[in-house]
Amino acid sequence: MRAVFLTGLGGYEVLVEKETDVPKISGNEVLIRVRGCGVCYRDTLVRRGFMRARIPVILGHEVSGEIVEVGDNVEGFSKGDLVASLIYSYDPRDKSCAGGRENICRSRISIGEDRDGCYAEYIALPYWVLENIGSPGNAPPESYSIAACVVGTAVRAVKTIGGISRGESVLVTGAGGGVGIHAIQVAKALGARVIAATRSPEKAEAIRKAGADDLIIYREGFSEEVRKLTDGEGVDLVVETVGGPTLEQSLRSAKRGGRIVVIGNVDPKPQGVLLGLIILREIHVHGVLNSTHTELREAIDMIKRGLVKPVIKTIDLSEESVRKSHQDLERGGSIGRYVITPK
Repeated sequence: MRAVFLTGLGGYEVLVEKETDVPKISGNEVLIRVRGCGVCYRDTLVRRGFMRARIPVILGHEVSGEIVEVGDNVEGFSKGDLVASLIYSYDPRDKSCAGGRENICRSRISIGEDRDGCYAEYIALPYWVLENIGSPGNAPPESYSIAACVVGTAVRAVKTIGGISRGESVLVTGAGGGVGIHAIQVAKALGARVIAATRSPEKAEAIRKAGADDLIIYREGFSEEVRKLTDGEGVDLVVETVGGPTLEQSLRSAKRGGRIVVIGNVDPKPQGVLLGLIILREIHVHGVLNSTHTELREAIDMIKRGLVKPVIKTIDLSEESVRKSHQDLERGGSIGRYVITPK
């Protein structure tokens, strides 16, 4: 099969297309023909050495596809099923994974980092990390590749951890990016008023189309505009998808007693935080690490029902296309998500 490997750490040249064997499955695994594989900003951090990874490894943790082979011990899945996966695996016998904590449990390992991922024609995965999609409805099968890492993470941020209530206000930073443009849709589906912030005027139309009630295109900061839009109060919830570069502005945009959920960080260097902004206004700051099965199922349902319309740009499985997508992500030029669709 064809696959794009991470062969080392560094620039785009370490992403190399190779022919390799189709994975052999164990009794607890299924073999999936990849229909869609999302290209995540995290992949660029792995490539640059900011995240631990087994090298060489096939990158890619956002996958949807059809089961073509089933191990002897697999339960609940059959050949031909269209499935989406969590972005990690874990040991189902590990008690620390119980109670909806599989995303942070001790035995968690990352797909595309600790084991081969989906920049490939086929991927082998344990059946317990999968969810059955059934009929994809009006969304193409490849769009469900972003159900876990993008839409599911947004569900976890806005609903599970952010605790949004109908009628509350939400600020989404990095609103034109892969997570941001879908977080807008999730928040709207849950009845929130959404303010979107972006530095990119060229992304404005797509952001408005995603459902943002108000759009801020900024150069230096956005908190003053957020306060103007909320009668000086600030928002109930900030969905922080950028991280360090916008965190102070997000803290200044939250109302007293407001919440901030931090999903991403484009700058992996240590960040300075003005603690007074958190303490004196009692801001609640929470980290969000991916989705669990609960959020993945809800994400699939939202996509099926058209509440979330995936914003994706499909690319072919090739060294050139993957390198270009990494380059585009790093310069902030992508709208929505790049998705590899092997032919």
